[in-house]
Amino acid sequence: MRRGILVVGIWSLVIAPSAFADTLAIRNAKIYTVSGGVIEGGTVLVGNGKIKAVGQSVAVPSDATVIDATGKVVMPGIVDANARFGVRGMSNEQASEITSSVRACCFIDPRSPHFKRVVQAGVTTACITPGTANVVGGLCAVVKTSGSTVKDITLRDAVAVRAALGADVYAGNSSFRTFGGDALANIYARRPNSRMATVWELRQALFQAQQAMVNGQKNNSSTINHQPLTMILKGDLPLRIHARIENDIRVALTIAEEFKLPRVILDEASEAYKVADEIAARQIPVVLGPFADPQYVSPEGAELCLNTAGILADKGVKVAFGSNGGDATQLLTWAAFAVRNGLKPDIALRAITLTAAEIIGVADRVGSIEVGKDADLLILNGEPLDVTTRIEKVIVNGRVVHGAE
Repeated sequence: MRRGILVVGIWSLVIAPSAFADTLAIRNAKIYTVSGGVIEGGTVLVGNGKIKAVGQSVAVPSDATVIDATGKVVMPGIVDANARFGVRGMSNEQASEITSSVRACCFIDPRSPHFKRVVQAGVTTACITPGTANVVGGLCAVVKTSGSTVKDITLRDAVAVRAALGADVYAGNSSFRTFGGDALANIYARRPNSRMATVWELRQALFQAQQAMVNGQKNNSSTINHQPLTMILKGDLPLRIHARIENDIRVALTIAEEFKLPRVILDEASEAYKVADEIAARQIPVVLGPFADPQYVSPEGAELCLNTAGILADKGVKVAFGSNGGDATQLLTWAAFAVRNGLKPDIALRAITLTAAEIIGVADRVGSIEVGKDADLLILNGEPLDVTTRIEKVIVNGRVVHGAE
């Protein structure tokens, strides 16, 4: 994988109107707007890839393509808040432990069959994150799941910096002692080799970024690699910390406090229920991983709680779900499973739509059915969180990309 150089400033892709379908009207549907309640017998009017109107008495132009959704349900497209599908090759540049400037958008493959698969399951937006083999893996990107080029599908090319704690980082690394002799010259000798060394590497990287801010940026490879971390320190980007077990989660909170990080997100926090009060006090959002699947086994032996999402939400924590290398086609099922174990249904639906969009920084574009937002919609034959419900149509940017007759 190639290293990317950070371009300061986050841009939004503007897609030409010709890329969108003509005016589309979905009528007589039960509409879960997510942001504004449920509309019975409503209409969603779409034009130029955007939602133009939503309600019970929407005027439909005579030239509009009409979908009769009588007896159907319409909801926003699903947002995967932590995904690693659709990438070409490895999702980590493992030549270094700190690769802050590597960008996920550089290894996305829009023609990957994974995109075609997840869009059929209703996933219309995903935050593609670097892997967890590095202490600092790089910049996360938000993409749509339907499009022919990286430029076509990209919403934001830099929404957060991925960091990781725990076994994912040090497991499999070989110490310098393993090789003997001139170990420093051996490319197979790699650090960190322990949990505490992982913490040291992250603290050192943040400290060096602080010093770079104090001393002023210079145009060299070291400060370029620090640039995303200085954006974290300033609050321009959040730091997404992958931490499963209680110890790692507490370390993440300590580091956030030590460096006064304005914006932090916890990923894959299997034991977050043990630290729920502290997470809530710091108002840190949590993206839970596929352990919501009852067949999931934690690779670090974390003590799983089936109602982690419910416990966090009851404390006021923003909760979303992400596939994180798991099966993204099951996000709707994981939300239903969370409800079965204690999460409120409306919060569960938000966890895979609007709350997920808020956490990854694209709630102005997706996550709810509101005028002006992208027309990313699902048409279902039943209630969203009913496990027997089937997705009949998927609409991305106002165009039917799955289920077209």
